[in-house]
Amino acid sequence: MQAVHSSAADRPGLSRELPRDTPEALLVALMRMIRLIKRTQPTAIEPALQYVLYTVNCAGPLRLSDLAEQVQLDVSTVSRHARALETSGYLQRTVDPDDRRAAHLSVTNAGRQVLDDAFARRRANLDAALADWPEGDLHTLERLLNRLADDLEHQSSRGAGTGAGPDPSPSSVPPAPDPPPPGTPEVHDA
Repeated sequence: MQAVHSSAADRPGLSRELPRDTPEALLVALMRMIRLIKRTQPTAIEPALQYVLYTVNCAGPLRLSDLAEQVQLDVSTVSRHARALETSGYLQRTVDPDDRRAAHLSVTNAGRQVLDDAFARRRANLDAALADWPEGDLHTLERLLNRLADDLEHQSSRGAGTGAGPDPSPSSVPPAPDPPPPGTPEVHDA
């Protein structure tokens, strides 16, 4: 049997070089960044479960359907994640006092500890990688990543990528505000 080798250039739609100055280049950079963050320090909990656990930790006791809505996943997927987190001792179910047929999910002490450990490891790696960045660049990065996440969330809620709803034109997206000058104290809305 002869092995068939093909390069990216031999396959339709794929180029030999990494994309530059395109949305595809941004997507590749984001995927690379996420992969590197995930692999730098293994944690006791996989990222998908960590996100579900984090959401329950922040939002307080939640019904499964409310959790699914918060993390924007279908209920069956969230149910599997919740079951795995319960089995690991990171989540617990309690009867909903308003509807005894339903249950609330809440984070256990072990769940809070695993979240703290996971975030501490990833935070240490990110802190080391960003140690030499100017403060203004850090604020700009944070602002732009949050803007991108907000826009992606907005598109997702409108059904983008599924053929539902028109894509906004670039002119309908307001420009991002300029970052504050270095040394300017941060102001947070209450």
